[in-house]
Amino acid sequence: MEYFRQRFIDELNDEGPVKIRTFEWPSVDVFKAMAPELFDAHFVDWLEGVKDAAKDRAREFLKEYGCLERFNWLSARCAQERVMPFVGAGLSRSTGYPLWGDFLRTLTADYAACRPELDAHLAAWRYEEAAQLMLDRMGAAIFDEAVQSTFGHRRRISGPVQLLPFVFRRGAVTTNFDYVLNEVYNTAGNRFRLELAGAYLGEAPRRIGDQPHCLLRLHGEADTAIGRVLTRAEYEASYGAEGLYRDILRDTINSTSLLFLGCSLNIDRTIAALVELKAAARVATPRHFAFLPLTEGLDREARRTELGAADIHPIWYPPENHDQAIEDLLISLMEGGFHD
Repeated sequence: MEYFRQRFIDELNDEGPVKIRTFEWPSVDVFKAMAPELFDAHFVDWLEGVKDAAKDRAREFLKEYGCLERFNWLSARCAQERVMPFVGAGLSRSTGYPLWGDFLRTLTADYAACRPELDAHLAAWRYEEAAQLMLDRMGAAIFDEAVQSTFGHRRRISGPVQLLPFVFRRGAVTTNFDYVLNEVYNTAGNRFRLELAGAYLGEAPRRIGDQPHCLLRLHGEADTAIGRVLTRAEYEASYGAEGLYRDILRDTINSTSLLFLGCSLNIDRTIAALVELKAAARVATPRHFAFLPLTEGLDREARRTELGAADIHPIWYPPENHDQAIEDLLISLMEGGFHD
């Protein structure tokens, strides 16, 4: 697995180069050349140690936060391929893509007069209004170029997002514009059979039934403004009374749980749609889950109630090292959860 192999190589090279007089070679090259069979065996042993350490850390904080049994239930659903990851901007951050608020702030470099109003919107979690403000001020052509040049640019993938193909093999849902998921699934040899975005999302429930391993781009993609959902007007068109997104979500998750990763899950249109779907459902629907940081001072009861209205159930992790905690949880899912 390239994600782990590269880390193993980096750790070997951190020991310093092998030097003979004025010549030097990376440690890993010397190891592979002199003892290739030992190199592979050492990697296997190292990988088992990494997995054991990850599971130990995850078990500890899951027990501490009272989430161990919920995690095991999620793990069983994953083993049955009854879970789809719902990937937010937080999982692309390690690769270098900005979060939505940070992206919108960069736009004020040439439009400084918008900064006070933009900051007020962002402070109040009014991201739709913030994006609408910048689109209206910049004009569609300039705004579209900023989206494409920021999120359409391919970067070297980094972070635990690379583990998703080894846990989830029947598709994914994202609100991101970037192409990180395409890259990691292609690299893992598990290319999506189909991508659905914009006008084609209306076909999602039927197409997923025929070809389960699909990528649903709920809010569009970087390289085109068609089907994009970012500004107030775009959200109204998609999630408003005439929009199709509630129907798409309802039919897509009819028998599938969602696991939210890299999502802040503040009350937004997607969450509001799930709340409405749960309230309107006449039969029991699949529960959803979220990996969320347990930040200091969080009112867990209020947050639990808020998420519960959408049938989303949190699996808390320590906020000090986001990437490490997400990696620990994904490795634990790969390894089948905890049964001791």
